[in-house]
Amino acid sequence: MVYGATARVLLPIALVALVGAGMWGYQEHNEKNSVLIKAENSYQRAFHDLTYHIDKLHDELGKSLVVNSRRQMTPTLTNVWRLAYAAQSDVGQLPLTLMPFSNTEEMLSRVADFSYRVAVRDLDKEPLSDKEYGTLKSLHKQAQDIQDQLRNVQANVIDKQLRWMDVETALASDDKKSDNTIVDGFQTIEKKVQEFPDLDWGVGIQSLDKKKQQRIQGIDGKPATAEDAKKSALEFLRINASDAKVEVDENGKGQTYTAYSVRVIPNGQKAAINLDVTKRGGKVVWMMNEREIGEEKLDMKQAQERGEEFLRKHGFGDMVVSEIDSYDRNALFTFVPVQDGVRIYPDSVTIEIALDNGEVTAFNSTEYLFNHKQRLLSKPRLSKEEARKKVNPSVKVTSERLALIEGKNDGKEVLTWELTGSFEGNSYMVYINAMNGDEEEVVKMETGTDRENQQ
Repeated sequence: MVYGATARVLLPIALVALVGAGMWGYQEHNEKNSVLIKAENSYQRAFHDLTYHIDKLHDELGKSLVVNSRRQMTPTLTNVWRLAYAAQSDVGQLPLTLMPFSNTEEMLSRVADFSYRVAVRDLDKEPLSDKEYGTLKSLHKQAQDIQDQLRNVQANVIDKQLRWMDVETALASDDKKSDNTIVDGFQTIEKKVQEFPDLDWGVGIQSLDKKKQQRIQGIDGKPATAEDAKKSALEFLRINASDAKVEVDENGKGQTYTAYSVRVIPNGQKAAINLDVTKRGGKVVWMMNEREIGEEKLDMKQAQERGEEFLRKHGFGDMVVSEIDSYDRNALFTFVPVQDGVRIYPDSVTIEIALDNGEVTAFNSTEYLFNHKQRLLSKPRLSKEEARKKVNPSVKVTSERLALIEGKNDGKEVLTWELTGSFEGNSYMVYINAMNGDEEEVVKMETGTDRENQQ
């Protein structure tokens, strides 16, 4: 009787517990599936974005081989820069950390640096050289090879309904016989890139690479975590964490500086904002907003004011505009700091302003980050009057100022007199070595609005 009574009491409890365990297990299963689906969707989006950006990169590189004017070449190469960085960001969001992919990431990084350096210089004064044209031609062919392979992978992903979640499993598995079409496709890309012939990137990129290597340890700050990178990106964008979706990934080993790749999508918006944040100090190296630019409403002066305000808010101190350009409803400004009345050109920061609402849509502080420091500047041995006498008598000099520039040959910093002048209706900047009187550089300004008016 006691046993029967006990059974009558315990049986309902056991049934409730069994049902409860089943419900808990079902909920856990659903939650796990939800996480997996979310991760899978994120990987699929990053991969299709990568394919799209490589397609567009190939198109823009092809366009750069056809255009024959500076006003077309500058925006084309700027687009190459943006697309190469975007592709890097896409790669950083794929589950490839266990697979060597450094050669491909290094290539994209060099494409970005190369196109940026060419795009921001005066192409009227210093047009593309034969070597640079050859480099662009090779990059166009290499981009096509990568494009073709990515399309093969994309077709297999769609046709075979492959899952990116299986990539992590395949990469982590010790089973050498395991087959994964996606992994095989990316390994093929990496092998192709490794076999590409070495390119002549020019002195500018070699100098930039050397500086990055030399000064990476000089970046101030403590090691930053992924959460620190997220916080730095949101603070830089002035966005609250609750107002955006944020993804943080580690960049591959191809970078010459170690950084987190951060992707921010503000609530209610489709376009993403991509950033690189250094793992030391948590500093934003570059930022790019992928949104489309609307109807032009601001003039260049208003855009410059927005750029100056942006720099002040982000702690860049006393900086002045040194270069101005515009294309496709965007204004492009190069700012440089001033120390003791001397313009420090190696420490430049480039900002792109959308002319529809004045928003900063692109930012690059690479040169500032790796070069900036408080310098012990020598006093010029030449007076400004003596420097004027070194300029061609046919040039009418209207103003002069001290400027620190990089020497064309060895990349060493040189204190110069920057003299603004005109000749036959064109404006020129002539740089005279302030220590020995050598003519270091002559730059033809694109318009009559030259640096003289950018105070």
